[in-house]
Amino acid sequence: MDQLLTIEVLGQPFTFKTDSNESEARAVADFVAKSADQVKLQFAHQVPTPDKRAILILAALNIASEYFDLKRQYQEVLDDINQRSVHLLNALDTQVDF
Repeated sequence: MDQLLTIEVLGQPFTFKTDSNESEARAVADFVAKSADQVKLQFAHQVPTPDKRAILILAALNIASEYFDLKRQYQEVLDDINQRSVHLLNALDTQVDF
């Protein structure tokens, strides 16, 4: 069931529709907000009032980078499982006559 969820990122409220349960959607939203806060802290040492769009874009790039790293790691795990399964099936085939 679609529901509206409002979060605050960098002092700006955002309302969006989600089909996930509220706690899961809130966890995703909190992750985005925390990522933006981390980028803002990094900027704070360089610029007194950093541009919010730049912060959000950098946060999005950081999240995307993490996503692609996890996606690559997941594919490596799947490839390893597939390779091990093939070896195991071959070993079983040589030991068992059908």
